[in-house]
Amino acid sequence: MDGYPAHYVSHNLPLVILFGLGSTDPKPRDSIEEQYPLLQEKGIYISSDLPSVSGSAGQELLDCFHDFDAKDAAWNNRPGKGKMGAMGFTYRSVGRAFTLPPHKAKPPSAFLSPTTEEGGLRRPSLAPVLHSPLSPLSPESPLYPDGIMSSVWFSKHQWLLPSAIVSFFNFSNDPNSSTLQDNKLKSEINALRTSITTSSYKLRLIVVLVCEDGGADPNPIERVANIRRATSMDSKSLFYVPSRLSIIETQAFVGTILASIQPSCLEYYRDLSKHARRKRNRATVPPPTVPPIYGTSQTLSGQGWTVRYETKLGFFAEFRQEMDAASRNYETAYESLLDRDVFESIASWSPRFGETRLLADVLAIRILRCLLWTGQTTSAVQSWSNHRASMQDLVDRKGKGSGTYGWEAWEARWSAIMAELIDKVDVPIFHVPDQTVPSETPSLEVPDIYAIPEKAFSSDERLPPWDLLHHEGYWLRRSTQKTKARRKLALSMPKEDRSSPGQSPASHIASKSHLYDTYLCPEPHKEYGLPGHTSFDHGALLIKTFSKAAGQFTKRHQHRAAERMEFEMAREYMRAGRWEEAMGLIKPLWQNLSWRREGWWKLVEEMSWAVRACARHLGDGEVLVTVEWELLSNSLTPRSSWQYDILKCLDGLDIEEKPIATVPYDSTAPSLSAVFTFRATEGRVGEPMQAQLTIHSHLHANSAAIRLSELAITFEGGLPGLTVVDNSRQRAPLNISIGSTFVYHITFDEAPEELDTTSPPSSMFDKTKSLFGAADLVFSPGTDKVFFFTIVPRDAGEVVASRVCLSMREEQFDLNVIVPLRDHVSRVSWWLQGETGLLREKLDLEHPCSISILPKPPKMQITFPGLRKAYYTDEIVEIQVEVTNEEVEDTDVGVVVQLIGNAQIVPVIHWISTSYPESSNKADNDPVAAGTITPEHSLGRLHSSATRSKTLMFQASSETAEYTLELKAHYHLVSDPHTSIVKAETKELIFIRPLDSNFEFRSHVHSDPWPNYFHVGEVDDGRTVPKSTGIIQEWSVTAKLASFALEPLLIQGIRLNVQEIRHGASCQVVTSEDRSQRAIVLDPNGSIDRDFKLIVQDSTLEDRHSSILRLELEVLWKLRTDSANAVTTFMPLPHLTIPFGEPRVLASVQKQTTLAPLVYILYTLENPSMHLLTFQLSMDSSEDFAFSGPKIVTVQLLPLSRHTVRYSLLPARKGSWIRPNLKVVDIGFGKTLKVSAADGCKGDKLGLAIWVDKE
Repeated sequence: MDGYPAHYVSHNLPLVILFGLGSTDPKPRDSIEEQYPLLQEKGIYISSDLPSVSGSAGQELLDCFHDFDAKDAAWNNRPGKGKMGAMGFTYRSVGRAFTLPPHKAKPPSAFLSPTTEEGGLRRPSLAPVLHSPLSPLSPESPLYPDGIMSSVWFSKHQWLLPSAIVSFFNFSNDPNSSTLQDNKLKSEINALRTSITTSSYKLRLIVVLVCEDGGADPNPIERVANIRRATSMDSKSLFYVPSRLSIIETQAFVGTILASIQPSCLEYYRDLSKHARRKRNRATVPPPTVPPIYGTSQTLSGQGWTVRYETKLGFFAEFRQEMDAASRNYETAYESLLDRDVFESIASWSPRFGETRLLADVLAIRILRCLLWTGQTTSAVQSWSNHRASMQDLVDRKGKGSGTYGWEAWEARWSAIMAELIDKVDVPIFHVPDQTVPSETPSLEVPDIYAIPEKAFSSDERLPPWDLLHHEGYWLRRSTQKTKARRKLALSMPKEDRSSPGQSPASHIASKSHLYDTYLCPEPHKEYGLPGHTSFDHGALLIKTFSKAAGQFTKRHQHRAAERMEFEMAREYMRAGRWEEAMGLIKPLWQNLSWRREGWWKLVEEMSWAVRACARHLGDGEVLVTVEWELLSNSLTPRSSWQYDILKCLDGLDIEEKPIATVPYDSTAPSLSAVFTFRATEGRVGEPMQAQLTIHSHLHANSAAIRLSELAITFEGGLPGLTVVDNSRQRAPLNISIGSTFVYHITFDEAPEELDTTSPPSSMFDKTKSLFGAADLVFSPGTDKVFFFTIVPRDAGEVVASRVCLSMREEQFDLNVIVPLRDHVSRVSWWLQGETGLLREKLDLEHPCSISILPKPPKMQITFPGLRKAYYTDEIVEIQVEVTNEEVEDTDVGVVVQLIGNAQIVPVIHWISTSYPESSNKADNDPVAAGTITPEHSLGRLHSSATRSKTLMFQASSETAEYTLELKAHYHLVSDPHTSIVKAETKELIFIRPLDSNFEFRSHVHSDPWPNYFHVGEVDDGRTVPKSTGIIQEWSVTAKLASFALEPLLIQGIRLNVQEIRHGASCQVVTSEDRSQRAIVLDPNGSIDRDFKLIVQDSTLEDRHSSILRLELEVLWKLRTDSANAVTTFMPLPHLTIPFGEPRVLASVQKQTTLAPLVYILYTLENPSMHLLTFQLSMDSSEDFAFSGPKIVTVQLLPLSRHTVRYSLLPARKGSWIRPNLKVVDIGFGKTLKVSAADGCKGDKLGLAIWVDKE
């Protein structure tokens, strides 16, 4: 908002005077005090003789008040820096004296009598009506007699007339002088209150007593209370500040003061509004102090007074932040100002016309601020447009017209004002987060570039886009357009109109004043002066505005618009002859231009020529060569008078060092383009594959031909680089050509000795790793050159042609153009030679620049003769491997074996030689330590069609598993040792259990008598020798073996082994020798049974612990068809617990044949304990049998004894199971004993069962 008085357009903030804080030096008078009429003659002077509060405490307080100064805060109602909540204040430090503006002007001298009375005072003859010094009714006012408003009135309330005064005084800690100091404070405070009261201004007075550094007063609270009573001030008007407060405490104290004065400040401006409203409601024009009597002057009309009062009401409402009310008052004032009785009645030649136009701009600015404050963005834009249209209509009708540079200057300023208002109000929708501040969750949203209409507009209403509020960059860009139009009009002024007033006749000056509008802009001779005279710097204004606009566009990711602004800024630098600054700005912009990617070639062309101009003036050879390369492209519009020859671009320049330019393809318009494609998508190592490179010339038709020194193709993968050097000077014949298309078949080889393979500094790759070929590399406008070549890959893998480097090595410069090869081309062409010439075949390749190099197909055959479908656990596995060479040449072969499985333990693999005569059937000493991969085992040289056999051996684990046997044969042809070929073969190996087993434990009654508890052994040599060591129990184990093998097994032996017996007992396994050692053939899914007897004896009679027996079944077997060694498989049995210390009941059937069908069942009760046990036996009746024997009986057993109870059973049916149920209860312990099945019985979940034969 440059050009307008600062207080005319600035935001209204309540003014607070800081009286007696800071430096004691008198404050110099500022420009506002100089402009205010009668301020020194009739102003209300307020001062104090006491010293100001200075030092560290005073400075901290002053700094805290300045921190709360909201003059630089955003113009909105949101809390922010410098605000006390949502409301802000501004502060003015005045020392110990300041002057309040006078209420009334002094009486005019015409109303004073010519006589002088005693004392030299003149008594007025009449009583004139006095008004404010700024009123249009006072002769001293700059508005007298028909002015409306002056910026001085705005400055009065913003800088001279406060809403509150905060007075600071030192508070002494000296107890000897405290009473005297307190009395002085009382006098000064009362005098200050009296001065403010007599001034008739309703100002709020706040007194702050700042404790001095030094000693401590024992009763400061009592002294402060005494001062309050003497000055009639309460606790919210007089404050005490202790010494040595921290920064936080000081800030809190200042916040308390501001919170206390905020209500009174609002009330102060509310009273001013009431006063102005009462004046407006009188509806009469006040009489002037002196009526105007000269010329055609007249007093301000009633409509003008309405403008004045409404402006004041809006102004005071702004202080209270009542922006809705302020907006209504300003709009009323604006409409009244443009009324026929106000603006239309002012002559265009009158100075009042410019003042009124200035007031209209100020009212429009304040209306815009109120609308943006309240979020009415679309209304603000419409208000901006309405004011522009109103001013244009007014200027066209009454002014100099809108075709002058003055109008364009106003248009540029009006657009810039809108951008500044948006920035100062900080419209929330345009807020852009600070990108320099790191954030844990960076936002990916693009900031908005325009605001949606407010709710006052219907959603169905279609508004034009220029009625929507756009961000600052939009308005700044519009401002630059108007500034450029202003400069154009200024430059079109004739020379006679640009002369200074002192050099032109008066008649010409008078006529010139009617031609040019100089509102807020220089006169014609200053706008565009004659040579040797100063002129307005339009370029500096444009550069400043372009820079701001570019920043706004960049923040909102509008990069193309930002580039346009930066380009225009560089143009202004070039126009001013500041070539280095222009180059520093335009060079990075040109290198990363988005217009080039979008195909906006007209703009690219403008920028390229601008870059060339900068490079020529600065002698930058590298940039000049690069931009000349781009200007050769026919994508840009050719200049008919320009000679397009890159070899002459440096003519006329004195460049010491040879330029070396490296040009990325995407950073310039294409002069040459390259398309690469492979013939197929797959190839094999050692086999030739075809590729094609097409170079198309995009040169202008009138351009000179380009000769490349070389072109180099770079691959990613296993292919070396390819370099094609120019042989055009040797005039080698073409392979074929038709029209403008030339075809070359190139043979590549290693670099010849005469070729320099050392890469120059400008080279982009290492030539020592490249293959070389030759062709004609001269390109004329519109020509295509197709290069065919054949490549033989040596390594397998994925190969991608990544880029082509086009190089020119000239005496004046070196140029490298890096062309990336596009791998995502929808359709590519393959040139073919047909009967009628060249043909183009369409290749349907998804990735034409990529090819997959497969390994050379191996012709080595790997077989596994005799491989079984399944192998068995614990087996020694031997696998025969045969390798057959089906290559046409001899090979050197090595094999690597890997066994991959999911088992925790992987077997260790060994090789057994069966083919070499010098080898024996012994395992080689080359197993790998981990047992998974063997090192490469050499098979030596293998002749064509020869076969070599090897045998693998390993011990299978005891657990079932699945393995993958992978065998790789690494070999190479004797004639080509550099190409390694791999043949891999995998087989699945499944290991299953050959046998499974079920086990059944049964207890029996041992036939030997138990030890006698009352028997003592014989005495020998004075020592007692026991005849037995413990109780003996007999058990039986029945093992049932089932075959899971896929083929018959030969079971050579079965044995039961005792692995462990705890607590010192002994166990003897009794086996039937003829059955356990006899070999048996076990067919698949077949089964066999084996019975074993266990005789278990406790260690001593005193040992009452149960013994735990761990057994293992050992089976010796082999395949029936296998002559190799037998395999031993161990099968663990469940743990068997032998209860030596617990009583038990055993049931057995006694065989008899004479009294059939009677069944005799014997119940044997055992008491292995050292206690006398009493058992109660009861036999349950059953419908299945009748029994003979005691129904209920009580049996007492001595320690270490057993007793047998016999029952005779008569079954009801033969050929069935009967279930006698005998309940045995230990009476002493109340425990029911379980009856265990022994000989002739079986036990299950239902109890004891006996089978009754049919016969």
